[in-house]
Amino acid sequence: MSTATATLTATTTQNPVISQSGTANITGGGVCSWNTKNGSSSTITISNTGSNTLQLTIAGAPNGIQAFVEGKAVDNLNSLFFIPPNTPTYTVIGFGDFKGQTVSIQNLTPTGSDGGTDTTAQIVCVVQG
Repeated sequence: MSTATATLTATTTQNPVISQSGTANITGGGVCSWNTKNGSSSTITISNTGSNTLQLTIAGAPNGIQAFVEGKAVDNLNSLFFIPPNTPTYTVIGFGDFKGQTVSIQNLTPTGSDGGTDTTAQIVCVVQG
């Protein structure tokens, strides 16, 4: 099994689109769309290096995706998540065949007076195979 990796450098934009494999950063109020690949295992990882708790929703993942928060299995990747501040190793992970679905990750974290620099979610998506 080969692993496709992205050569993209993550940039912070309000509404980035990841096509199969890539990285993105979204600040509070932003939405990231991930166009997945049918028939291949894929992984999405979301983490937080900022000083605010991130509030994120994930929608569009098909049934059967394995979901983990901080290494513990959860029932569904399509959910609301709170990621504590300054925890780059605290991750929300989804793994499996995303069946070509478009998955949306929305950052609901209020941006405050700092313009959003401490409300950024780091998103990494990788397609295997």
